[in-house]
Amino acid sequence: MDFNNDLFYTSIIQLGISIFIGTIVLYSTYKLIDRFIRKKYEIEINNTAYGILCASILFSVAYLISDIKDPILNSVELIQRSGNDVSIFLEGMKYTGLFLGISVFIIWLINVISIYLFTIMTKDIDEFKEIKDNNIAVALITSIIVVSISIMVKSSLYLILESFVPYPDIPTIF
Repeated sequence: MDFNNDLFYTSIIQLGISIFIGTIVLYSTYKLIDRFIRKKYEIEINNTAYGILCASILFSVAYLISDIKDPILNSVELIQRSGNDVSIFLEGMKYTGLFLGISVFIIWLINVISIYLFTIMTKDIDEFKEIKDNNIAVALITSIIVVSISIMVKSSLYLILESFVPYPDIPTIF
C-alpha cells in the first residue's frame, strides 16, 4: 500500500482550516446572539427557549459555513500550482479573507432576514417576548424557520463564493 503524501497533507490542511474557521465563526456568532438578542430582551442565560433559538442559529451558521472551505482550498490549490512567490501567497490570503468576509456577512444577513420576516408575518405573537417567557413551542417554530431557510439558500451562497475563485481561463475549442 502506497502512502499519498499530497493527499495526507491536503486533508490535514482542510481539517485545520475547518477547525480554525468553525471555531472563530461560531464563537463570534454566539457573542453576537448574546449581545443582540439575550441582552436586548433581558433573557436569562438558563432559559431553555433561548437555548433552542441560539442552537438553531449556531447550527444554521455551521451548516452554511461548512462549504466555505471548498472555494478557499480551490484558490489555495490554484496558487500553489503557480509557484512559491510571495505576491501569490498574498493574493491567496486576499481571496481567503474575501471568502470569509462575504460568507459571514451573507450568513448573518440570511439569519437576520429570516427571523425578521417571520416575526413580521406573525403579527399576533411577539416571538422574543415569548422566548423570554420560556415558551418552547415558539422557540422551536422560530428555530425551524432559521434552519429551513439555511437549507434552502446554501447552494446559492456556495455559488456566490465560487464566483470569486480566480480560475484560469480555459480556451474554447468550438
